[in-house]
Amino acid sequence: MPSTAPNGVSCQVHRLANRLVRNGHEITCFSCSPAPADALYKTIQSPPPKTLSKLKAKFFPALYFRSIDKSGFDILHFHGDDYLTPASGRRVRTFYGSALFEALHARQWPRRLYQALFYGFEWLSLLRRGVTVGIAPHSRRALPFINHIVPCGIAPERFFPAPHLKTEHPSLLFIGDCDSRKQGRLLLDMFTNTILPKHPSCRLSIVGPWSGSRPAVRFCGRISEQELVAEYQRAWVLCVSSAYEGFGVPIIEAMACGTAVVACKNGTAEHIIDHGRNGMLCTAATLAQTIQ
Repeated sequence: MPSTAPNGVSCQVHRLANRLVRNGHEITCFSCSPAPADALYKTIQSPPPKTLSKLKAKFFPALYFRSIDKSGFDILHFHGDDYLTPASGRRVRTFYGSALFEALHARQWPRRLYQALFYGFEWLSLLRRGVTVGIAPHSRRALPFINHIVPCGIAPERFFPAPHLKTEHPSLLFIGDCDSRKQGRLLLDMFTNTILPKHPSCRLSIVGPWSGSRPAVRFCGRISEQELVAEYQRAWVLCVSSAYEGFGVPIIEAMACGTAVVACKNGTAEHIIDHGRNGMLCTAATLAQTIQ
């Protein structure tokens, strides 16, 4: 579940669970994190013991899911870490991208080795009984036997255009961290060295777990979903500089808010953006030029 440091998967699980409840289903989420304040579903939380090392804590969810009494549920929908759970015809496993691509685009060797290990666990999940789902066609390049492709979605009652909120000056928005596959530092340097000198009134807002001080740059830190919607509505352009995304939910969130999108080709952006019609695709080398 989304916690104080939510990621894309946890937010999608939360949104899906809430939508299923609104559609009349009874949903119970088993999670290591507490439920968000607006959760409509039942949550059973079991955080990892604090005595566990960081490495052992990575395997705790798989052991926890294995121990759950699943007899009272019609469908068991796993969003990861089901490789120790007995196979079942009631099982649905959603893959949010693949650990293989995470490993290939990792910037540090420990993370690369860790993701390579979990890619093997993904194959254990892929080949077991039940239904498997990917969120983009690109997922099948790493996990070719996925049964279905079901793209991520958003709630249109939360993400919608507000033209009157657009800034008077050119404004860019970036969501993510600086030195990972999100390539935030690449965008920041291009903004400072190339875009800002040609467009002195332009401003860049950065949403994510990093801070700093740069001319014409606002570091927002972590913000709520409501605040994020407002950032989309104010910005002229969402800049997606990622080298890899399992899907790229910010792209469809920005589109829903009436905000232009410029994205590096990263395996999945091409499945969402029709270049020149509903967004612009580019390479890392042409990112600043395309934004301008």
